[in-house]
Order: sequence, then C-alpha cells, then structure tokens
Amino acid sequence: MGTFFYSALDLTNSHVKGKVDARSSRAAVATLEREGFQIINLREEKGERFSRFQRSLLGVSTQEKIFFTRNLYTMLESGIALDQAVKTTAEQTTNGTFREALLDIYQRIQKGQTLHSALSQHRQYFPEFFVNVVRVGETSGRLDEVLSFLLEKQEKDYDLKTKARGAMIYPAIILTALVVMVVSMLVFVIPRISDVLHQYDVTLPLATRILLWLSNFLLHYGLYMLPAVVVLLVLFRRATRAGRGKWRWDSFVLAFPRINTIVREFNLAQFSRSLSALLKSGMSIDQALDLAAGVTTNSHYQRTIRSGIPFIQKGIPLSEILKGHPKLFPPLTSRMVEVGEKAGKLDHMLTRLAAFYEKSVQNSLTNFSAVIEPVLLLCIGLAVGFVAIAVLTPIWSFSKTI
Repeated sequence: MGTFFYSALDLTNSHVKGKVDARSSRAAVATLEREGFQIINLREEKGERFSRFQRSLLGVSTQEKIFFTRNLYTMLESGIALDQAVKTTAEQTTNGTFREALLDIYQRIQKGQTLHSALSQHRQYFPEFFVNVVRVGETSGRLDEVLSFLLEKQEKDYDLKTKARGAMIYPAIILTALVVMVVSMLVFVIPRISDVLHQYDVTLPLATRILLWLSNFLLHYGLYMLPAVVVLLVLFRRATRAGRGKWRWDSFVLAFPRINTIVREFNLAQFSRSLSALLKSGMSIDQALDLAAGVTTNSHYQRTIRSGIPFIQKGIPLSEILKGHPKLFPPLTSRMVEVGEKAGKLDHMLTRLAAFYEKSVQNSLTNFSAVIEPVLLLCIGLAVGFVAIAVLTPIWSFSKTI
C-alpha cells in the first residue's frame, strides 16, 4: 500500500489537491475517477516506508536544510506568499521526516504564527542560530535578505566540512588497510606458523613471542574486543560532549601540534561567518556574539566570546576584547576587526576574515594529509617488517641447526 498525491478537478470543476492510499498508481486513478475527479497529475510519495528508519538513524542532512533555505529564499524573492513557499518546498522534499516537519510549519503559518515561531517547534532541524536570524529578518521586514545570508553561511559551512572530510578519506583508507592486514595475519597466518615453531624446543626471539601472544589473544578474546571498543567510544563521546570533560578535551586539542592550527582556523572561520551574517541581518552586536559563540565547536572559544559580552555592552570595542586572547584570536583577527570597527564596516570585514580562514583551513588540511600519508605508509612498512622478522628469525635459526 502506497500514498499518492494528486491534483484534480472535482465535480464542480474546482481545482483540488490531496492524497489517497492505494496499492498502485492505476488503483489510485481508479479510486479517484470513481469519486468523480478529473486527474491533472498524480505522484507517489517516496520514502514513506523508510521514514522511521530515517528518523532514528539518518535524520535530515545538511543538504536538505540548504535546499529548504534556497527554495524559500528564491520563492520569497519572486513574490510568492510565505505559506505557499513553505508548502511548495515541503512538496519537493524527498525526505519523509523533513516533509512532515515542513508541512507542520506550513499549517502553523496558516494559523497565524510567524515563521520563526513555527521553526522553533522543530529545533532538531533548525537550531537556535537559524531561528533567531529568521526572527530578526521578520521583525525588520528583510526576511528574503536574511535568508540570503543564512544560505551563504550554510553553503560555506557545508563546503568547509565536506573538504575536511575529503582530506581525511585517504589516510582513513590506509589506516583501515593497516588494521585489516595486521588482524588477518594474526588470526589466519600466524596460528599455522606457531604450530611449526612450537615443534622445536628452543627459546623463541622476543619479537616472535610478542607476535604469538597477540595472535593467541585475538583468537581467544577477539570477539569481545569489538563491542568493548564500541562501548569505550560511546563513553568517550559522552564524557567529552559537555562540562569538564569537553573543556579538558578541547584544551588537549588546542595544545596538540598541527591539529591545534586546524581547530583554531576552523573555529575562527565559523565565528567570523556567523557574526557577519548576524550583523548583516540587523541584530545588535551583543546578541550576535552570544549566538555566534554557540556556533563555534570549541568550548574555549565559547567561553571567551561570551565573557566579553558585558564589556561590549559597556562600549568596549570587540577588537580590544580579542586582543586579550592572542592564542585563540591571532593578531591578524583582532587587527582586521579593529579596522572594520573604525570604518563602520565590521560585517564586511568579518566576511573577508571568514573567507581567509576558510581558505587557510583547506590549505592546512591538505598539508596535514600530505604529512600523515607517508607516516601511515611507514607504519604499514614497519608492521610488515616486524611480522617478517618475528617469523623468519626463528626459521633461519632452525635451518642452521639442521
């Protein structure tokens, strides 16, 4: 049984839209024609069977959220009413879970709610930053412009995260190949060799004993290792998500060579892009700083930015506050912010700053990937060499005694 959306003329020749449940498109057409409808178009609702699975595992992707923002901005700029723009976007969305949320937003708007109020009922898809920027746009009557800023930010963030993941794909493949190769040898190859080695009543070299112990450990406890690793990862994730655990983990990341540069530039790019979009929307700088702090992923940046808000409210320039934290905000950042404040174009300067750090993150990731790849290849070579020495050394010793 499937669900089909239809557009048709009823008995009074009025244009109506709706949906009908049927086993096939032919059955849906037959049902509607029996009721006197003249069908204009009919389409099957896709993804309904997997909507629960999507809700629990897949959720709503960033691309679908960008699709919503882009469609809404385009239609509002074209003069289409807000409720119809949301409804049309919902009808074009292939994700059943997200479609239900958008249709709920459409119904709330029709009942008189504002867009930001309707969006706030679905915080799992529209975070506080998004909702507050839309609220400012509705209040100022510049909703289409604000959506343009949001769309630019979403696309830039998505592009930055995609390139970050892309830079890590090759090292991840090499690391996975290393683990698979070592485990396969320990489980399938070494046990056969160990039978031969134990036939000789001699003391085996240290490397061989280590290899045999690892093989024996995996054979007896290997099935317990995978769930144990999963549990440890879940516990680690929970411990570093909030509170002291997150603060300590963020401190470690900021102190780790090479990684700290990428983390710092990524957070500066996020902060600059978010603050620029908020200021362009017409939000006051103290409110904008509070929301921009929530966009950053490192708790050190969040605490530092929010601690400066009381000084901003007393008239202290943002650049002066940033100068007090040179490890988080390099001199280039505070200097460009200072120039923007003096010129009265802080939002434009922040946009340029965001573009600079986004490019810098991409370069840092490329360089990091170029450095880590030969290191991983060297690890593979060392692993193979260790296995070869551990296996061949006793065999060579045995051959000398023959």
